[in-house]
Amino acid sequence: MTKRFRSEDGIALVMALGITVVLIIFVAGMITLTSSGGRAAQLSAGDVQSRQYSDAGLNTAYSILENQLTVSGGNPAAANLLGCNGVTGAADTNGPSNCTTPSPKVICVTASSGCSAGDIGSVSVYGFYSGTNPATYNSVTVPASTWLITSTGYSRNPNTGSAMAKTETATITVNPLNSGAVAAVWNHIFLTAPLVPNTCSASFAGNNMTITDPLYVIGNLCITGQNTTIQETTQPVDLMVGGKLILSGSGTSAGTSSKSLTSGVVAGGCNTTGVANAGGTCNSTTHYYVTGTDTWVDAKAPVQLASDIASDYTNFDPGPNHFCASGSGLGSTAFDGDGVQNGTNASFELTPSSSYTCLSQNGGATTGQLSWNNSTKVLTVNGSIFLDGPMTISQSGTYSGSAVLEVAGAITFNGNSTKLCAENPCNTAAGAWQGTSGNNSMLTLVSLVTGNASAVQFTDNSQTFQGSLWTQPTSGLHFVKNGVTVEGPMSLGSFDASFNNATFIPLPLITNMPVGAPLPPNTGASLGTLTITK
Repeated sequence: MTKRFRSEDGIALVMALGITVVLIIFVAGMITLTSSGGRAAQLSAGDVQSRQYSDAGLNTAYSILENQLTVSGGNPAAANLLGCNGVTGAADTNGPSNCTTPSPKVICVTASSGCSAGDIGSVSVYGFYSGTNPATYNSVTVPASTWLITSTGYSRNPNTGSAMAKTETATITVNPLNSGAVAAVWNHIFLTAPLVPNTCSASFAGNNMTITDPLYVIGNLCITGQNTTIQETTQPVDLMVGGKLILSGSGTSAGTSSKSLTSGVVAGGCNTTGVANAGGTCNSTTHYYVTGTDTWVDAKAPVQLASDIASDYTNFDPGPNHFCASGSGLGSTAFDGDGVQNGTNASFELTPSSSYTCLSQNGGATTGQLSWNNSTKVLTVNGSIFLDGPMTISQSGTYSGSAVLEVAGAITFNGNSTKLCAENPCNTAAGAWQGTSGNNSMLTLVSLVTGNASAVQFTDNSQTFQGSLWTQPTSGLHFVKNGVTVEGPMSLGSFDASFNNATFIPLPLITNMPVGAPLPPNTGASLGTLTITK
């Protein structure tokens, strides 16, 4: 009996050891599986970010082509801005492009100015133009009159720290030159308030004002100030008005008797008496001087819906759900004080009298950054940033980087001579910023409030902003005093002011579009839509 019990004790020990070994293998397997899943999730996030960057490259390519169409007077391939060989050539003007040795354009999306090909936060993009007949490039058949765009975005590999790449391709069809307007996504002032009968959607009531930018107005455009004109200086101007054009001020005109605008269309007709009166023929009698007649292109105004705002509130970094990972001077309450997207947070001063630093939780400065150095007066920005309340800008400064800053409240510039520019000192001369200047910084300020005519407001004299402005179609831009200067793309619901001596600088060729920026409507009839093919 004793021997049998001893034998059973030995079996129990062996079984216990076996079970222990199995448990060890099981736990090790679970740890391996969990670690592998974590690494896979990180890689997936990096892959998504690379795709976002390549998307930004495709959008930038579209912007470059649209702008060049306007500058060139409608030639779909004049000046090889996206050509594979990186230089202008007859083959690229008429097609097909010479793509034997591609030389992509390098765009700094979140990387600092002066990034190189393959850097984290950069995009390399180039385009092949087929010309008047179908053509083949890299075994891809490209239809006639079509651009094939190749864009590669580089993000950080979370596991290794090195760059990881994602390449996308897209096609853009060039429509016949007589199909309508020549307009550019980032080359017009878009005034997107809906057409309301007998109501001015945009009111230029100040005196001695010169508008030198292409204009797209969905509703009625009223220019009532004295000696205020729309005229060409350094680039062709295309004027598109979906309602009436009222030129009632003394010395007011669209174009001049000595220099007509390149193109235009006024769907509701012109008069010199008032918006409540009928629109008549647009000609010299109504102070309208335009060479070419466009076809009105009815484009849907860009809107940030509640679902869009909720998504941005959740995902933007830095933002309410992604507080600063490192840095000083900004706490979580800077982005949202109550944890609910409602636009009620305290007003945020972008350029205060003390410094602050905020880097994103996911990737640090290369993914998202909002920092202000009060000693040097430099604002450093990158990525997509969300503030759940209003924002003020009360001190002059220079910004560096590319970012969209969405604000769930009004944006207000305070103080005489306050300037926020990409150049230091602030320089709005032709070619000083964007284009061929080498300075590709771009700050897009977005006010998400609805029904506010002062969603973006310049409150004092001689203020300057160099960057992009966007409001909801039911909101607008307001100049309170005199001598305000704005240079850069604008998509605004409305515009209203009685200021004098304001200046809208002709828009440069935009070479860097920030990720996440709400786009103005594409009113161009010379380019088709951008279609991602791979």
